[in-house]
Amino acid sequence: MLFGKSAVPEMASSLNEINSEEMRSLVERYGEPRKNRFSASFLDFECQFVKQSRNKGRLHDVTCFIREPTGDYVVIQKHQYANSGIYRAPSGGASFGEPIEEAIHREMKEETGLQIRLVRFVLDLTLDIECEEETILWRSLVFLAEPVAGEMKPIDTHEIFNVGVMSREQLLGEVDRLMVESGWGGFAYRAFLTREFFKSLDELNI
Repeated sequence: MLFGKSAVPEMASSLNEINSEEMRSLVERYGEPRKNRFSASFLDFECQFVKQSRNKGRLHDVTCFIREPTGDYVVIQKHQYANSGIYRAPSGGASFGEPIEEAIHREMKEETGLQIRLVRFVLDLTLDIECEEETILWRSLVFLAEPVAGEMKPIDTHEIFNVGVMSREQLLGEVDRLMVESGWGGFAYRAFLTREFFKSLDELNI
């Protein structure tokens, strides 16, 4: 984890599938995100997954680092890497015609069981997904959030295998190592995204 058939390739390839007015509203409400770019070679099965998402008109995700009062972060594990030790911040995408902020709340509820409050718009990342025959552009909008209600239990059990909490040290330590060593381009990107997120938090002092 949008648009009319003829518009999908052009809009997605230029990363304009996310409405510019929505972006301005998010920046006004939650702050100016730091921008960065990353390139990763994706395995064949990963490229196929991204192409399937592109065919549906989606080349973006919204990711939330949900910080508990303890300072730990809510993390999810999907079935594709169940019992691997790899966990990451929950993420998803907007459906056709769905406002980004509504999508964020829906996805977080589905993946973690929690209702959240957005605290800060932290990152606006571009990913160059290197596949054998082409490079596909992806975009990630990354937020700091906090839980306000709900029980930490995945609702979308078809996608989510497990949900839990981890410390910053765990995410930047053992989980980062497992992601990098996995050989998956998607995990290389998620490791980069996580490092950039905490680097930005330090810079913002939040």
